[in-house]
Amino acid sequence: MIIFYFIIMGLSSGSWSDTISQFKELWYWMILLSAGFGTQIGLYSNLKTQISLLRPDKNIGTSVGQAKSVAATSTGTSATAMVACCAHHLSEVLPLIGLSAASVFLTRYQIPLIIFGVFMNLLGIVYMIKQIRKVKTHIINSK
Repeated sequence: MIIFYFIIMGLSSGSWSDTISQFKELWYWMILLSAGFGTQIGLYSNLKTQISLLRPDKNIGTSVGQAKSVAATSTGTSATAMVACCAHHLSEVLPLIGLSAASVFLTRYQIPLIIFGVFMNLLGIVYMIKQIRKVKTHIINSK
């Protein structure tokens, strides 16, 4: 996720010094956002692996689909929050492609969007942990 930030910010600003300066201003939010994203994806992989070891079961099989949806939603939110950091650099380009309102919105609500991304990651982590516990309970009960 941090690599994604540096690529987007570096390309949009055209300056590595601006990219690093912006990161220094928001490093704690970026680290939280990236750590939450990584934790959630790790938990999703764990859940998927555990479920693949079980015999097909409708109740457990739906857990993977739901977990995948939660992971995808949280990933989208995290990516949007990362893009919000560099939206002010895109303000010259976005009007040309009809997205000037998006630039204004992302720039104005940069910190709230990042906080929302961190919150969504936390919800995703809690959800993944509950699903992992559900699978472990299923494994114990089926023995």
